[in-house]
Amino acid sequence: MSIFFGYAKNYAKNVLQGTNAGVPGRVKNITVALYHRPPSGLALFAPIAIAADALIIVNTVAVTWRNWKTEAKSEGEVPQLRPTWMRVVVCSLEIATGALVAASLLIYRSRTATMLSILPPKQLNVKPTPLNRRVFIQSAGSWRRNGIIFPLSACTLTRVAQQTLLLQVNGQYAGWQFNLDNSTIIEGQRSTSVETSCKALAAKWHAAGGKGTILTS
Repeated sequence: MSIFFGYAKNYAKNVLQGTNAGVPGRVKNITVALYHRPPSGLALFAPIAIAADALIIVNTVAVTWRNWKTEAKSEGEVPQLRPTWMRVVVCSLEIATGALVAASLLIYRSRTATMLSILPPKQLNVKPTPLNRRVFIQSAGSWRRNGIIFPLSACTLTRVAQQTLLLQVNGQYAGWQFNLDNSTIIEGQRSTSVETSCKALAAKWHAAGGKGTILTS
């Protein structure tokens, strides 16, 4: 449950615009993204999985509520519906399970990155530095062509697996996962290998003043 509390705190920070809270951004303001990858797998089909989950839970609750009866103890005895409180408890557990699955899918979708771009300073005619540059992130769960912007100085991009990078933001729970494969596009060019992608990302990221270990060798 601590995972859900962590994401709830993130949401509260974004609403209140606290320290390092992200601000809304739009893809239309991005010319060439540093990283882009169309969503696939679970991130792409999460809405369908959530709809199926909801349908299953609705049917399960309906069956439990209408048909969960006592067992006949003798021949000819007519089974009776279980007590209301008992059916309420079981139906509540079934709904909670479905909600947990749906929330997990939504979190995974919202934390699977599809775009990363390093933006110039918000103020015009200001020399770019690591302290005034910003980072635009779009996830598979972003509504339409929206995204979120964080200060570059608050971001750390780290290679956590052979084909996975993780971007973390100071003051924010968890991070965004960046997958590297043949579907990955780096600065408009399709990736030829994971290592080539990492080298290109590392060069741009560190040149802009970004923190983190992208190259492991």
